Amino acid sequence: MKFFIKSIDLPKEKTDCIISGIFECDQLTVSSKNLDNYSNGYISKLITQGDISGEIGKTLLLYDVPNIISKRILLIGCGKKSSFNSNSISAILRNSIKTLNKRSIKNIIFSFTELNSCNNSTYWFIRKIISCIKKEIFTINTFLKKKVYLHSITFNITDKNFFSSAQIALKHSLAIDLGLTASKKIGNLPPNICNPLYLSLQAKELSNSYKNNISVNIVDINEMRNLGMHAYLAVGSSSKNKPYMSVIRYSRKNIVDKKTIVLVGKGLTFDSGGISLKPSKKMHEMKYDMCGAAAVYGTLIMAAELNLPLNIIGVLAGCENMPGSSAFRPGDILTTMSGKTVEVLDTDAEGRLVLCDVFKYIERFSPDIVIDIATLTGACVAALGHYVTGLFSNNKDLVDNLEKASKETNDKVWRLPLFQEYEKNINSNVADFSNIGSGGAGAITAACFLSQFTKKYHWAHLDIAGTAWESGINKGSTGRPVELLSQFLLNISNYNKY
Repeated sequence: MKFFIKSIDLPKEKTDCIISGIFECDQLTVSSKNLDNYSNGYISKLITQGDISGEIGKTLLLYDVPNIISKRILLIGCGKKSSFNSNSISAILRNSIKTLNKRSIKNIIFSFTELNSCNNSTYWFIRKIISCIKKEIFTINTFLKKKVYLHSITFNITDKNFFSSAQIALKHSLAIDLGLTASKKIGNLPPNICNPLYLSLQAKELSNSYKNNISVNIVDINEMRNLGMHAYLAVGSSSKNKPYMSVIRYSRKNIVDKKTIVLVGKGLTFDSGGISLKPSKKMHEMKYDMCGAAAVYGTLIMAAELNLPLNIIGVLAGCENMPGSSAFRPGDILTTMSGKTVEVLDTDAEGRLVLCDVFKYIERFSPDIVIDIATLTGACVAALGHYVTGLFSNNKDLVDNLEKASKETNDKVWRLPLFQEYEKNINSNVADFSNIGSGGAGAITAACFLSQFTKKYHWAHLDIAGTAWESGINKGSTGRPVELLSQFLLNISNYNKY
């Protein structure tokens, strides 16, 4: 699918369909007024007759409108003019894309951007529209199993002063979507295909696709043993699919920010719970326990596509947690790479054991910022549901930057505390820590455990257990938080100046 930014004389443009808006109380947008004037009041007559209201998401497809060269006009209700914003776009596009696709329409013109009054809002409207279109098309392809007919989409920019910001938005949107789609696709793969080795091979492919700024090192089981990554190894000890850790280094010669940013993704390609076996109901969804690694993978693709002027290291911590005679057990005491010891009370609290060794490993890169992304705890789902990602951090500036990116992208996060009082819950009388807490607040005690291994750098933990995938008839990876992380990196690089 191709996207274009143009300034168009709508009545004289030949295309399959023009999409324009109408507000409640029969208020036309600038584009709709223009089309109405050229058609001698044809559109306003239909509104007067009650054929369409401005109710948000409602559509009316018009054919052979008088004096209009385009074959069709799709009018879309935009709701109340006073409350219209970028978040209204989702409701508007959901129905319109389905309407267009049913009629095999290939080429369309969107004329919504005149609703904005500045470069900034033009940028975000373009970003939002493309994001929604891509999401709907992914749904049609993946779940509805239908052909997508749309071939080209043109955005009509009525004010040429906003051309530059629109072009930047288009560039950013396509790069983010490429990463988001890659993350979804790898996250949706079945565990008999996407195992730790497969994950490492996908990482290796990035160095072939982006030879100029990506290099990849794969740490296998033998190197892990030599490094003393005994906690990581314990988790994968009973699976025939041995662990692989992929270290993806992205860099550019001319960098804006000299900080080293490390993104760590939990990559449990299947988590049975080990000896502390999970209930069989929905256990098939544990193929999504590698969505943190998938998000890091997708974010690195975005960075390479845009050639961001940053130093980024992505770690995909691939592993599989299975029961068996060689599995680690409740009661085991593990010595981590850091030298700290952990008493295992639950083998289903395995992600933190993998991550704690990765946190020690990445110290060799002298990172300034470390963000881990992990489907870590069911407790986070209990606390925040499926709409909001849990955020924990040891640094306020990092939190502020992540929250800013969250608000900009509507990829919601909520900060939870790391108060010292919670740390006593992971005390052990036979080791430095236990791998689960003794009371409630499971998401917090898990983050407290991780925080014991992240004191040498600014660190944030994103618990995506509730947001990484959707269940039900359309179950699948959401790709979150690729857009959040992408915006975080764009903001750091000052790359989205308008």
